[in-house]
Amino acid sequence: MVKRSLTIVSLVLAFACSKDKLETKPTIKVKDLNGTEIPQGAILQVTLEYSDKEGDLGAGEVTYVRDRLNIRPVPGAFDKADTARYVLPVFPNRETGDIVIDIPYDFMDEDPNDNDTMVFRFMVIDRAGNKSDTINSVPVVARPF
Repeated sequence: MVKRSLTIVSLVLAFACSKDKLETKPTIKVKDLNGTEIPQGAILQVTLEYSDKEGDLGAGEVTYVRDRLNIRPVPGAFDKADTARYVLPVFPNRETGDIVIDIPYDFMDEDPNDNDTMVFRFMVIDRAGNKSDTINSVPVVARPF
């Protein structure tokens, strides 16, 4: 009888501890990249996988920042934007899904005479204003030739 009671208590605790893992704050991770070496004129396509307890990411925001890793400065460089922010399209509330982001080569290319190596940092904000943590991509190389 005691053994049976302990088993039942253990099962109840196991189910109680396996709470819903979704959070109000959206979570994202890089699910896929269409490549890590992007030739001139191509597009880097990044697929982010998201989860959000309320599912209210549609019409929210996605922000990404290009962080150039090259050590040498670009000769005659001008102040080029390194951050992009977009409003996500309206879509039905879903707790999980994918967001596909197309990043044009021109946004990545800073030195027309050398490869540009960079990582991208991504963050999303849902309609309620809840912000995800910032995540990083693997290094990506923009090849000018």
